Amino acid sequence: CLIHFIKRTMTKLGKQRRKKSYNYGSNKRRLKMKDQRKTKYGVVVENDILKQNWDRKKSVNANLQSLGVASDANQVVKKIKSVKNQFIESRLGPVPEETSAASTKSSQVVEKLEKEAKESKKAPTFRFSNEQVLWITYLMDKHKQDYKAMARDPRNHYQETPGAIRQKIRRFISIPDHFVPYCRERGLLDQIKDSEG
Repeated sequence: CLIHFIKRTMTKLGKQRRKKSYNYGSNKRRLKMKDQRKTKYGVVVENDILKQNWDRKKSVNANLQSLGVASDANQVVKKIKSVKNQFIESRLGPVPEETSAASTKSSQVVEKLEKEAKESKKAPTFRFSNEQVLWITYLMDKHKQDYKAMARDPRNHYQETPGAIRQKIRRFISIPDHFVPYCRERGLLDQIKDSEG
């Protein structure tokens, strides 16, 4: 009886071969690349500082931990503690932190990354769209400094509040690329030159 049971469950080689038919519709190269990306060897590190210190034998999380960079920001940021817990910890005193060779290496990497981030900061380049510039200049020409009247103006399609309009006008004035042409068109720059000269 046992022999019959085994015979029924075992498949014939011909059936197995028929099941393994080649799938012409799949792109084998793309599938291989997709599989490689999921492994720790397929990680592409674009930052030069991290690339120099990256160990291909380690996983992504292990690499980031050894370099002193957080892989999950939620684990790094301390949770807000209750007043009771803060009181208990202040009574016990501060907990001493351990320093090792790995932490000195990671601190050097973090210092380099911070330095690179500070150097690469760019000045903010916010600009209003052309329609917004036309709308703001229209309001400034028609209502001068009356922000409540600007808010009630029929061209205020988005129903901006007087405070929001005031902020937009202040920002408009702080951007020379917008405000200088506005002053030139209305002859305000000529008046300033005449009063100085």
